[in-house]
Amino acid sequence: MIPAKKILNTINEHWSMLELLFKRFKHSDFSLKDVQNLLKYKNPNWTSERLFKEANKLLTLEIIIPLAKSSQLELNRAIADFMSYLLQEEDLGLAQEITVLVQDLERLGNRLAEAGQVADHGELRRFSRIMDERVRKIVKLYQHNEGAIFNIVEQAKADHSNLSLQKRYQAVLEAFDEYIEPMLNMVDIHGPFHACFSTIETQISDQIALLSTLGRGIEDKRMLEQLRTRILDMHLVGRESLRRSADMLLPLREELRRNTLITRQAAKVLQLIRKNGVDNVLNSTQPHFVSDVQRFSLGQQRHMVAYMASLCEFEDETYQLPDERDVPSYQSPFIPDYQDVTTKLKHFSGKKTQLIGFLTDAYPALEADELLFLYQKLISDDAFNLTQDEQKTRLVIGEQTFALYPFNAANKAD
Repeated sequence: MIPAKKILNTINEHWSMLELLFKRFKHSDFSLKDVQNLLKYKNPNWTSERLFKEANKLLTLEIIIPLAKSSQLELNRAIADFMSYLLQEEDLGLAQEITVLVQDLERLGNRLAEAGQVADHGELRRFSRIMDERVRKIVKLYQHNEGAIFNIVEQAKADHSNLSLQKRYQAVLEAFDEYIEPMLNMVDIHGPFHACFSTIETQISDQIALLSTLGRGIEDKRMLEQLRTRILDMHLVGRESLRRSADMLLPLREELRRNTLITRQAAKVLQLIRKNGVDNVLNSTQPHFVSDVQRFSLGQQRHMVAYMASLCEFEDETYQLPDERDVPSYQSPFIPDYQDVTTKLKHFSGKKTQLIGFLTDAYPALEADELLFLYQKLISDDAFNLTQDEQKTRLVIGEQTFALYPFNAANKAD
């Protein structure tokens, strides 16, 4: 068995080279020559003999290991995970990992309650320790995934390639759809996460009350109190972590949404141009550089040079660039004025109005994302008394299916 101290000393000695090796070959293999080249890059004064000796040392200590039936090498997975943690280069985990741990907590909570009923204090302590370990692991996963989302956002912002915004932000969309949305559904007040922890809290509180009544098991009682506090804290940590993660992803998602709307409008303009011709579509917006007679006449070279020179210097005198603070935020031209929406909602007949149903009936031509944008604004409006249904409803809007607990609104004046 290789001494841990020797491995740590070697990692410390060659950290700068290993960091470069990790970033360059994180998901691929490499050769012994690549290792020697990186050692040479970091230590230009070393001889060839020492470079070979140090590379073999990394192999002997299993910091780098050979691939099966190949001369190629890879970083030891344990070392790579350790470096990922230190360099904050985590990969986003699955929401199902946390779901499985929560389900296991629920199972352990039932076993703990059974041990308390038969006064088996040994089993009570054992299940308390296992539950404590699960809670710590869930908190660690929350922090790990939050760091991974931060890296995803930074990489998306720093990507200056010529790919479309949809391609550049693909990882952002996947993170939101595969991690944030499932986790938000799980921690919802009507979801299994909240129900599970309410049950566990009740079970632990019952055991604490039982131990207090019997007047014994002081250490067991303290352990259960710490476990209950840690579980409640974990619930708060999870909600805060998800809120911060969503706050990082939503601006990029909104940017992609705006870009999609602009692309959609540009496609409609091009469709009109193909159908009606560019002159008929753009005549009202074209600057008048020349008269209609000159437009269809053949000019000489000097006329063209003068025309292009004046075109480069053209500036419409009637147009003034607005100040940056005066520029309104972008809004789709198809979204109706918000004041008109609230006015129509206040005068809508019926004692109780379902917001999403009102919007789909009043604005059937709206796209799904535009309609949900209005729905979100109405939910945040203090002008209405909002109540939320306890029954989940599935709706089809613009050929897309949504599952939500719909809000109902009533005018505060009512």
